[in-house]
Amino acid sequence: MALMTAEQARLYIRGIQGTAEDTNISTLVARADAVFASFLGIPAPTTGGNPTLEDTAHTLYLDGPGGQALQLPYMPIQSITSIHDSTDRTYVAGDLVAASDYDLFGAEGLVRLKDTSVHGAWSETTRAVKVIAVIGWTTIPEAIQHAAGLQTAFWFKNRDQVGYSSINQGGGSVSIAALGLLPEVQEALQPYRQASTWTG
Repeated sequence: MALMTAEQARLYIRGIQGTAEDTNISTLVARADAVFASFLGIPAPTTGGNPTLEDTAHTLYLDGPGGQALQLPYMPIQSITSIHDSTDRTYVAGDLVAASDYDLFGAEGLVRLKDTSVHGAWSETTRAVKVIAVIGWTTIPEAIQHAAGLQTAFWFKNRDQVGYSSINQGGGSVSIAALGLLPEVQEALQPYRQASTWTG
């Protein structure tokens, strides 16, 4: 599902009557999805295309951490398709870690081997662990939907000013706001930023 429907986005755009602009609005919502995902630090899907906040399959190659805890670099994780732990980085069938060997804590991006696991511990080899996982949201949080509505409305209303820093209006010059992410949008998205984007 998209971040929001055109109908939901129209609530943020005053003066629109009917559905005539829904295609344009949906395009802007899709572009907000890609921009938001990049801002939050979620990569493009393995199969190509734009980054997205929607639940999408990704293939990750991680350094083996040793021990029982494997911290994935992105969250939320909706599901794990497979994990291979391969010290020679061949990722063959014999390197497959049984799903019954681990627990997934998706909101934390954590995969933890059970105390009773046959696998025992993750290896400590560079790029030993190959994870195919579904990353993103099945249901988009309301705070992100609100941010998408604000940003979509801003872009929609200011389409005619793209590339301008000011316009002449009423006998004077009026400054045009940059069309980047609004401060209130960045504030709404901040709690969802991935650890890889943190500084300090």
